[in-house]
Amino acid sequence: MKKRIVQIASVIIIIVVLAVIYIVKQNNVSEALSEPVLNVNINTDSAGSTEAAAESVSVSAESSGTAGIAAADESTLESVQETAVQADPLFVTEIDEESLRSSGIPVMIQFFSTTCIPCMSMMDDLRTFYAENYGRVKVIALNVNEYPEAAMMYPVSVVPTQLFFTAQGENYIPSDRIRASVGNFAAYTYKNTGEIAYVVHQGILTQSQMKRITDEAGVM
Repeated sequence: MKKRIVQIASVIIIIVVLAVIYIVKQNNVSEALSEPVLNVNINTDSAGSTEAAAESVSVSAESSGTAGIAAADESTLESVQETAVQADPLFVTEIDEESLRSSGIPVMIQFFSTTCIPCMSMMDDLRTFYAENYGRVKVIALNVNEYPEAAMMYPVSVVPTQLFFTAQGENYIPSDRIRASVGNFAAYTYKNTGEIAYVVHQGILTQSQMKRITDEAGVM
């Protein structure tokens, strides 16, 4: 009888532990996929007026909380919140390639899955890179499991996969220097013409590697 009770108790404990692990994991995923908070810095001129210009927007990689407002009073609160709302999101449900190519800045598209351990392991780096380069690099991330129709238009055979466009809206083709230092690039061409369709990077990228690629994409 005691042995039976111990067995039942052991099963219950295992179930509880697994449930806790699942809940923690889901919370971590939700936190990783939450939009970074925007902190808008208000510039005040000599006349005392304020403006929330595009160049005054900085982004924080925090995963929770409300938008921080520096040196803002009640008279500027409304305009600050409006600016924060208009910021481009990191996580998207579709890809408007034409708009991305015409943005005038380098573009990085991250294809990922929440069930992919490497994808989630680089999520903090991705969020920080998005935050630190907001306005200088267009960074978006698409969950291929949630939005497969949007991903199927691109050569995504593994995740994570990254696709880059130059500031001129062209396909980013890495230099020999980047190929040697980063590696794992793959080029896809059109069968009828042999013209390059897309060049993608397959696998994890660090913040440093993201910056080196997009810096090069900004001057091509």
